Amino acid sequence: MRIDIYSDTVCPWCYLGKRRFELAVAARPQYEPRVTWRPFELNPEIPSDGVDRAGYLEARLRNAGRVAEAHAELQRQGQAAGIEFRFDLIQRVPNTRRSHLLIAHAARLGRQSVVKDRIMRAYFEEGRDIGDIDELVRLGVEAGLAEHESRSALVLRAGQDGVIAAERHASVLGITGVPTFVFDGQYTISGAQEVGTLARIFDQVADFSAARDADRDAARDVAS
Repeated sequence: MRIDIYSDTVCPWCYLGKRRFELAVAARPQYEPRVTWRPFELNPEIPSDGVDRAGYLEARLRNAGRVAEAHAELQRQGQAAGIEFRFDLIQRVPNTRRSHLLIAHAARLGRQSVVKDRIMRAYFEEGRDIGDIDELVRLGVEAGLAEHESRSALVLRAGQDGVIAAERHASVLGITGVPTFVFDGQYTISGAQEVGTLARIFDQVADFSAARDADRDAARDVAS
């Protein structure tokens, strides 16, 4: 089964959704999904060097109580999935284009999921600035990428056309929020779904696929 997952690296629900997705995959070892992480920029208008997080939240939300409540809920749900959200460590809200470029570079080397996880863990659990080129290069090296190649990909913006094309395709598909999971290019579900829900979706998609194959084989037999 092919699964395309649209997410942004500064979306806490995307990080939670990624971890739950991985737990669901582990719970269904009979499947071997081909997973591709697709880029989605929630705040493309943010300057390339990012903005102060405290000021950004104040301007956007204007309700410190609601922010604290949302953070507490994410921390509670994150702990159940093995995530320790440390919102208190985050000082900057980055523009995420560079992080998506590094993930695209990693995809060409078969390291996409590992690098994406390292970037999100660095932001949400360590408070590191994932919009900074030097920081991203360090994270890439920690995740097994070559330093020189990672820096070149970021500085030269290698793969940027592909990132932009993927984001435009998300718009064509009607995706307005993340995470969004697209199964076999046909079935879509959004949100950081529970592990059990995702596991059941795997089963349903596998059943649908088997039924399609059976119908195709039957039609071929009739035609012959």
